[in-house]
Amino acid sequence: MLYIILAVISGAMISAQSSYNGMLYPFIGVLGVGFISQFLNALTSLILELAAKRKFPKPSGMPFRACLGGVCAIFVLGFSGYLVARLGSAVTVCLSVSGQLIMSAAVDHFGWFGSDKVSFHTYRLPGFLCILAGVFVINFAGGDSFTGVSGQGILFLLLIFAIFIGCITVFARMFNYEASRYVGKVAGSFYNSGFGAIVALLLLLAASGFHPPLSGFQNAPLIGYLTGPLGAVACVFNNMAYGNMKVFHATTFLLIGQIGASIVADFILLGSFPLGKFLGIAVVCAGIFLDKWAAAKH
Repeated sequence: MLYIILAVISGAMISAQSSYNGMLYPFIGVLGVGFISQFLNALTSLILELAAKRKFPKPSGMPFRACLGGVCAIFVLGFSGYLVARLGSAVTVCLSVSGQLIMSAAVDHFGWFGSDKVSFHTYRLPGFLCILAGVFVINFAGGDSFTGVSGQGILFLLLIFAIFIGCITVFARMFNYEASRYVGKVAGSFYNSGFGAIVALLLLLAASGFHPPLSGFQNAPLIGYLTGPLGAVACVFNNMAYGNMKVFHATTFLLIGQIGASIVADFILLGSFPLGKFLGIAVVCAGIFLDKWAAAKH
């Protein structure tokens, strides 16, 4: 029961992180969100590592490429804030999870990152087609609820982009996993997030002509800065859940927490939840769980 609760809480924290990125985006932009999220994540990971082992984590032969997850995460975190500000938390989270599912299937099928090849099977097609159907329902049945998006064509592109961000998330996690094999999960997160924060800061400085939006950082809502610590703690809870439960069960409860919290967040922030958007999200969720059920059965 404890690990079920941890999985749900971890999912809720990941969802909340996206919502907080959405709060920060209007003030500091994509690169600002990418930098501050990564920096605070690295700081939290370092504090957890020092508290657990009482010494600074050393790379210990870790290859440089293992830190590239932080670079991928810049765009995941930064653009998740952009998408949440336009699509809402629930739609962004659902489609991001769908992208993770699709890219994970591709990684397994082609054996990328040194993983064992697991061929794609036709029993996964119904789940993927259900996800695609959900995207169309959100676009056409729930499109009128996205007041900040001009036109269904632009909306459809943003929905596809949310799936793409989920795909990039898989690359970030694979690099992070490689780092964890050398230095441990928390220290691996520290090195990935730390390197990502440095790259994001350099990009932010270059894009702003070395005049970063300091006023934006000052005026942004303070609660938005929880994005980094939430990401680090969610990672720890996630590892505990996956280490003590079957993968299918852990993933299911993680998604329940993630999607459930995002719907609640949208309802609180927007004051309502249009039926068309809800139906589209329900169809996407059905596709995700159908795929997970089929994979577990086979």
